[in-house]
Amino acid sequence: MKIGIFTECYEPVINGVVHSIDSTKKGLEDLGHEVFVFTPDYKEKNLKDSKVIPCPSFPIGRTSYHFIYKLQDKIKKIAKELDVYHTHHPFLMGRRAQHLAGEFSKPVLFTHHTQYDQKFCDRCTQVIAPSEGIAEVIKKYGTKSPIEVVHNGIAIERFAKKNLSEPKALEALPKNRKIVLYTGRIAYEKNIDFLVRSFAKTVQMMPNAYLVLVGSGAAEKEIKNLAADLKIEKNMIMTGAVKYDEIPAFYEHADIFSAASKTDVHPLIALEAIAAGLPVVAVKAIGFSDIVKDGETGFLTNEQEKEFAQKIVKLLDNNSLRERMSRLALKDSKNYSIHAAAQNMFEAYKKAISLIKSRG
Repeated sequence: MKIGIFTECYEPVINGVVHSIDSTKKGLEDLGHEVFVFTPDYKEKNLKDSKVIPCPSFPIGRTSYHFIYKLQDKIKKIAKELDVYHTHHPFLMGRRAQHLAGEFSKPVLFTHHTQYDQKFCDRCTQVIAPSEGIAEVIKKYGTKSPIEVVHNGIAIERFAKKNLSEPKALEALPKNRKIVLYTGRIAYEKNIDFLVRSFAKTVQMMPNAYLVLVGSGAAEKEIKNLAADLKIEKNMIMTGAVKYDEIPAFYEHADIFSAASKTDVHPLIALEAIAAGLPVVAVKAIGFSDIVKDGETGFLTNEQEKEFAQKIVKLLDNNSLRERMSRLALKDSKNYSIHAAAQNMFEAYKKAISLIKSRG
């Protein structure tokens, strides 16, 4: 099968959607399919890959997004030969994919990565929901297009323990430390301030606990100031941006993983955590609730600082509980391999093609 993926961002940009696309692309190619990725034009930073198709565009301010011009005939010629179009955003690139689908009578699928409240879905042949929770949200929109649940996949072997060297950022910590890890953007939409305030209560109960925030984002300065106001700056490390290849070492040297986002659809960081055998403490919400099994692979809590902190302490203070949850997390992570996700996506593509054929 020849597949076209349309995205508003791609490498050199690094984010969850880009990782998801890369995983899908690799998995489908391993199954023997051809995958073309239609991206904004990053000029000299474009990937040197004949199947990555830069589309004429210009950057929008300081964001990682671009305005996508009308597609050129040479790009449309490539798209015409494909069997299915798959877009990851409901913006300009998504609309370009929909126009091509209408022009060439091809199916177009849309992966619903974020909780968009719009009718873009109705103009797609099929909607891909990365989790059961977001599938229910899409249904509540009144979406007319059929919905298929296809979980994100990751290279689970990448996060398996390999006796990796301790990251330099952790070297100064005492030997009796207990590390609570978070990886991802440092942004208020990730509810990062709640995580830090909850951790302040954790430190009151367990002074040898340390929160390690791996990532960068618009709220870095404010979060650093918040830690100072809460007097936990000595118990919190902010690494800033870290290369993706270096992140597995942080998972390996952590004790548990924690996050508080309420907007993630099917967070890759949760998949990475369980693949590394880390129990997860998270706020009970769509996304983490679809991955973390409460009481088995971690704890899901209400958005209450004291309750959240108590669950962190319960895990850090109980080695046997943590080890049991670690074993269950590792076992559960096998369901989220790249191969499994790619096979499920291929089945969704086949259904979409059949839908188009049935409409004549």
